[in-house]
Amino acid sequence: MEIRDMELRDYCCLNRPRFRVDPQADAEWFFGNKQVSEEILSRIRSDFDVRGVPKCGLIGRFGEGKTHTLYHIKYLFDKEPENYPAVCFFLGLAPYDERIPDLAGWKYIHGKMLDAMGEGFLRQIVQAFDRLPENRTAGLSEEMEKTFASGDENLKRSLANVLSGYFLRETKSTIPAWQWLRGSKLEKGIAAQDLGATKALENAEDMVNVVLNLGNLVRRTQGKGIVFLMDEAQDLNNVDKRQIEVHHAFLQLASDYNQDVGFVIAYFGAGQQAIPRVISQPDDILSRLGVTRQNIDEAFINLMRLINTKDDMRSFISNLLEGIRDMQRAEQLVNEVGLVDKVRARNLPFSDDALERTVEILYQNEQTRNPRMIINGLARVAAAAYHQGKAAGQYVVADRAIVDSVMQRL
Repeated sequence: MEIRDMELRDYCCLNRPRFRVDPQADAEWFFGNKQVSEEILSRIRSDFDVRGVPKCGLIGRFGEGKTHTLYHIKYLFDKEPENYPAVCFFLGLAPYDERIPDLAGWKYIHGKMLDAMGEGFLRQIVQAFDRLPENRTAGLSEEMEKTFASGDENLKRSLANVLSGYFLRETKSTIPAWQWLRGSKLEKGIAAQDLGATKALENAEDMVNVVLNLGNLVRRTQGKGIVFLMDEAQDLNNVDKRQIEVHHAFLQLASDYNQDVGFVIAYFGAGQQAIPRVISQPDDILSRLGVTRQNIDEAFINLMRLINTKDDMRSFISNLLEGIRDMQRAEQLVNEVGLVDKVRARNLPFSDDALERTVEILYQNEQTRNPRMIINGLARVAAAAYHQGKAAGQYVVADRAIVDSVMQRL
């Protein structure tokens, strides 16, 4: 193929259309300082042993890999259920805004948790519970109610009736059931009694108890817990008038008696001051996570240290290029266009000197010393070399001069 006819993907020998990493599609990868990775996984494994499910957090600035890390955790849970016995659900907590009723309070967060689980999952655990040998000759709702550990008897009975009545078989619309589960008003013409519910979900405590009871079902049917991976939790800094309500809800999740529903919460910021006040004050949630203000970083891992040295950055770049590279095509192209003495196939389109210069420039500033800025910088350098090559009709290697011209404004 002529250079002028190449797409960027062909020029850089990428295994994807663009020089990009997708947090969800590329969740298998975890780049950067291995010590930070081990700290995260060590805390998670310890929490399984001590608390039944993980209850911890991640702190990092924009671009430091919070979202990617959450998806990597989900990948590990899916791939290694024997080591990480929990079902993960990803959700974003933004936008939280108390000026808009539908975007505020625990009801808003509760709705996000339900949406993350989805109808298919609720149907799956209800049907699995129904298939348990000890339940075959008993009333499903009655047996389910016995499994629930949280809330008063009216709540347990109501939840059992709603789940067994609407999620066992696909014979009727689940809209009324979802409205009840969310604590919303039922649609016109539907009464709570029609669902078999003797109680409405009127406060945050009831809503948390519903989720905890769903965790009891998952534990009973799958031998696993539930873990909510909560991204964009810095929006909890906007909690003001609903402080007591939201704090108490998180306190319920953090409490020792809950061993079936966990969370990993990711916040924007640096240091313990980044943890929203609704989580960190008073100290009752922290104490249930087994930490104090003095050792809070044991429960809330700082991702800023993922790229803490120049060697960390070099390792990140090397792993990144390996992950997005079509190596067979790269080796072929290097030979076809006579680049053997100019660039290594694994680094295409960058010369070794260009990559070292990239490290020098980006490492100087803490704000550019993160995965997003590194990927963006390399993508821009690759694009500049690509367009120069197309214009010249011959392959142009991304060298030190191109790095300087592209990154001089960083």
